[in-house]
Amino acid sequence: GARVPICTSCHISIRGPFIAALDKTWCPDHFVCANPACAVPLINCGFVEEADQLYCENDFEKYLAPKCAKCSRAIVGEVVNALRNTYHMHCFVCVACGQPIGSGSFHNEDGKIYCIKDWGKLFQTKCYGCQFPIEPGDKWVEALSQNWHSECFNCSTCQMNLEGQPFCAKNGKPYCKKHGATRNF
Repeated sequence: GARVPICTSCHISIRGPFIAALDKTWCPDHFVCANPACAVPLINCGFVEEADQLYCENDFEKYLAPKCAKCSRAIVGEVVNALRNTYHMHCFVCVACGQPIGSGSFHNEDGKIYCIKDWGKLFQTKCYGCQFPIEPGDKWVEALSQNWHSECFNCSTCQMNLEGQPFCAKNGKPYCKKHGATRNF
């Protein structure tokens, strides 16, 4: 009842020792690098499968491995695919802090890569009232040369919301008409 292995390369039944890898079997003489100029036995070295062919690590790195968009060296191992390019994990870094982004989230600002934290510090508009970021989709008001969440644009005395309402400005602070007219500054 034992099944006789068939060599993946020559398709002949194997009688005697064989190599099993990647759910396939090979005659020991056929378990070699697919590059005809190399053909090094893969039994004692690392190998990579590419397009159903096995290559020694050296040939894979020289001829087949993707090149890093930042350092131009071959990428063997973990890779980051971003912005239509390929990077080493340690080469895909935030331009502000220099820390690797890896496979995490990032922002692209004018072709430069920023981690979420640094992009927020450098580019995200903050509400003048609460100092929290104004997120995409938030309702906001631009008044007194500042940006405010709609719900934060309030009278500095009574906290009445001033969005769409007439208001007075004194010392850079908004006041409803009632408190702006009665306030002595």
